[in-house]
Amino acid sequence: MFFFQQLATDSFVTFSNIEESSPSYHRQYDFFIDKFSQMCHANQQTAYGEDFKKARCAGLRGLRGVVWKSVTDDLHPNIWEQQHMDKIVPSILYNLQEPDENGKSFSASNLPNFDVSFADATQLSTQREEDEATPRVLSDRCLRELMGKASFGSLRAVIEPVLKHMDLHKQWTPPPSFAIHCFRAIIYSIQSQNSYFVIQELINHLDSMCTADASTRIGIATVLSNIVSIAGTSIGPLLLSIFNSLLKHLRTSVDFERSGKCSDQAAEKLYQEALINAMGDFANALPDYQKVEMMMFTVGNIPNLDERKAKQGDEFLQHVLVKTLLKVATKYRTAYLATVFTDSFLDTLLLLALVRDPQVRLATQKIFHTLLDRHDNASNLVHLGYELDVSDVQLTVEKCSRADQMFMRKHIGEITNMLLKATSISEDQQHFDAILCTMSLLCVEVGFDETLIELFRLSLALQQLAIDETMNFSTQKRIEIHNMVAKYMNLSAQLIANPSLCQHVQHVVSNRAQRAVSGLNLLAKDPLANEEVREAQNDPNNPLKIVEIDAMKDDRGLLFQVDDVAESLKASGKDASRLFMPFGSGGTNKGIERNIDGIDTTDGNERGIDDISVDMSVDWTPPGSAKDSRRNTVFSVTTVPKLNSAGLPATVESLRTYANSPFDPVEEEKRQKEITNSVLKDLRESTFDERVLTNEMINESTDLSRSIGKLLARNADTVRVRDIGRPTKPKNVFEIDLPSFAY
Repeated sequence: MFFFQQLATDSFVTFSNIEESSPSYHRQYDFFIDKFSQMCHANQQTAYGEDFKKARCAGLRGLRGVVWKSVTDDLHPNIWEQQHMDKIVPSILYNLQEPDENGKSFSASNLPNFDVSFADATQLSTQREEDEATPRVLSDRCLRELMGKASFGSLRAVIEPVLKHMDLHKQWTPPPSFAIHCFRAIIYSIQSQNSYFVIQELINHLDSMCTADASTRIGIATVLSNIVSIAGTSIGPLLLSIFNSLLKHLRTSVDFERSGKCSDQAAEKLYQEALINAMGDFANALPDYQKVEMMMFTVGNIPNLDERKAKQGDEFLQHVLVKTLLKVATKYRTAYLATVFTDSFLDTLLLLALVRDPQVRLATQKIFHTLLDRHDNASNLVHLGYELDVSDVQLTVEKCSRADQMFMRKHIGEITNMLLKATSISEDQQHFDAILCTMSLLCVEVGFDETLIELFRLSLALQQLAIDETMNFSTQKRIEIHNMVAKYMNLSAQLIANPSLCQHVQHVVSNRAQRAVSGLNLLAKDPLANEEVREAQNDPNNPLKIVEIDAMKDDRGLLFQVDDVAESLKASGKDASRLFMPFGSGGTNKGIERNIDGIDTTDGNERGIDDISVDMSVDWTPPGSAKDSRRNTVFSVTTVPKLNSAGLPATVESLRTYANSPFDPVEEEKRQKEITNSVLKDLRESTFDERVLTNEMINESTDLSRSIGKLLARNADTVRVRDIGRPTKPKNVFEIDLPSFAY
């Protein structure tokens, strides 16, 4: 019997390969589909006996012939109808998942690698017959050819039987290797612009399985994670829709886990991890600008950060969404900080860095790391120690761009305030290392003068925090803060190549190793330095005793001194005046006083106006108070030159003198008081009409309308003088005297 069925199958396959230019009659293949599908399910208990594998191969070849003939004929029946696909697709998948001749279950490694595009899928049908000896290999090729010939309108009819087969045969159960292989084959076989449809169908199926076991949902999420990278940019049209669906499932899973109705919380957490990985892989397949959109969208879904108004479960949802945000951020490569750190995004990160959940705070610091790090320095800074030679850390340092300088001028105060507060609420070593890494990345990636000064201010403020007796800190925490400050001071001093500052840092670290508690000995890993420390501590003639952590504030040799730091920075040409300002005054972006880059106020060398790099972000609109005006901080002088109407010196020479004059706050305040007193005196002693007349006289020379009137009048006088002696021109044609005609 099988012999005749095989002959009939071979005849039909031969017939399907015949090209007909114009078929002359309608054809029905329902009988062939039924018969070939039946042959695909043959086993030893059927009439085929030991030839059941050959019968399966014959049935698969017959189904492939039906697809070939149906696609090429104009008068073919609609092979993509659901009734036909419900027979063809399960028959193919049944053979694909069956064990091979050695009894091994399905494994993608047992199949040829056909991860090719749609253009190459047609070559699969030309493989030699000996390569199709097993039902598994043949069914894999049939599936790919079927998907390659499907149009966009036919995809749903093919995908639905695939999803139904996975449900009935429990192929979603982790690890879903069979489901992953099938959907990878589908994605690679269809046209690339239709890939997003498969992603959407999987997400819709996940919606319908929201009440299923966690293992089933984990399998679907894992399949999504494995195929979104193949879809690439074709998912662009449904970007926010797909990502919103994944976030909705994530929130639903979190609410379900926290509701108390979840019987297997460990499996539910695995499901959440699978969704997070899927979103990360989803982001990795997108262009950078869409990754930014996804991060903004994720931030917008983070629940209320006001802990007083937070609902039950919000903290856990924050934890999950921040992990999602971190996963997406790792796929993004920052070019300019202002592109990714928008005001709303940065404000949310600053709030997340100070929430109650320590895991959320740590993940937020890691988000800062991955977005700030553009030269792969974070891996070398995440566990930074006290390095005698920073070149051993192998850092990549490049000049900060102008756009990043403008961004940091606006936001460095907010970031340093956050780091100070985050330090005060942190307890373990991991958090201190993360904060130190953030400080170090700011120094390396955007280390121009103003950022460095603010980071030095932060370091000194952290040191003050560690010795503040009013803070209820443990001894270990105070030690960790002192060590964190010392490590950063050592790194930054060597990066800016400041010998005097390096010497000051080494002096403090050496004193701590000799006279402070053992936890402050950062030289322990250096054998030579540690030997000198032990000799000094064991020397009976050494009158110095070990200084406890609480008494460090009374020993200047154990602390970094602001005077020494400022003197070292001034010697290298940096304006260190802000180091003496208490941290928190002018610490935000609105209170930071900005100086012009490139102006050296420590030496007497005069610089031309071309050497001045003016901050174009300065708002020259007169502020409400003259004392807080940027004009008083950007251009500050002792002797005020003549100003033009814009508030700047009238000539280039006076502007050069104005810009390079040292800032004297006492004289500036005195001048402002004199101006205020003169204005008040004028208001009190003169009437309104007198002030109006005075202002008109002052503004007469710059009144545009009066100047135009004078020019027009002068031009009219010139015309009149030029036309003296000439006959008066008629105004119109009716006033012209025409000669009379003689009759």
